[in-house]
Amino acid sequence: MLENQVGKRYAEALSGNISDTGALEKALENLKAFNEAMKIEPQLAQFFKHPSISSEKKKNVVQEICNRLAVEEKVSSLMTLLNERGRILFLGKIVEYFELVVDRRLGRMRVHVTSAHPLTTANIDRLKAALNKVLGKTILIDTEVDESLIGGIMLRIGDQVADDTIRNRLEILKRTIENEEVA
Repeated sequence: MLENQVGKRYAEALSGNISDTGALEKALENLKAFNEAMKIEPQLAQFFKHPSISSEKKKNVVQEICNRLAVEEKVSSLMTLLNERGRILFLGKIVEYFELVVDRRLGRMRVHVTSAHPLTTANIDRLKAALNKVLGKTILIDTEVDESLIGGIMLRIGDQVADDTIRNRLEILKRTIENEEVA
């Protein structure tokens, strides 16, 4: 709960400080890069959690990471602020919410597509065009293959799921048959 509140608050604040859409994209890339560094090096999280390490040392590490990743000034300032306030460990949620804010401001929508077999570029393009027509937004698609679906696709748009897979159809058929046998 606190993690979500912190994530939303800092994501909105950073977004409010950036007016240029190109700078928004760059800030998102910077935040993701810093977050990825934290994931790759689990010792960093332990370092920032440790109460006996001085805030000055933590600040120096934040600045060093920002320099190595060539992070923009506003993101670097945010990272320094997060460190000072002991909120740097909430970076994952901040990135998640900032991505949502950036997508909203740029009129984009992210769609997660799970299919039984890899989709071709032509299939992805047709799906993007159809969703763009229906939703009226620029569609960003990420794909995943799950062979247990047998066939068909499953779309996740925000918190909504459209499941048109063979596995789901078989499950519906099974429940229908079970209900008829009971009746």
